[in-house]
Amino acid sequence: MSDKLEFRCHVPLLLGEILNNKECAMLKIPLNVLARLLMQVAKRAAQLDDTVLNKLMCQLTLYEISDPESKEYDKEKVKEILNT
Repeated sequence: MSDKLEFRCHVPLLLGEILNNKECAMLKIPLNVLARLLMQVAKRAAQLDDTVLNKLMCQLTLYEISDPESKEYDKEKVKEILNT
């Protein structure tokens, strides 16, 4: 395990929280565009199957297997990816 601090961010939930804030209504279109682009990045990252990139995608919860709210969630696989 690394000595560095590593953080995880559930990007889809973060974007959802921001969009549900009425004060942030003007951000709806740009945040939805960002969300779609991030999903395309995640799809391409999965195709590339790079160790470092997979770890980042899991830290950002951009892979289904890293999303505890998804039926595809795989805690053991995520742990394996994060510890490589």
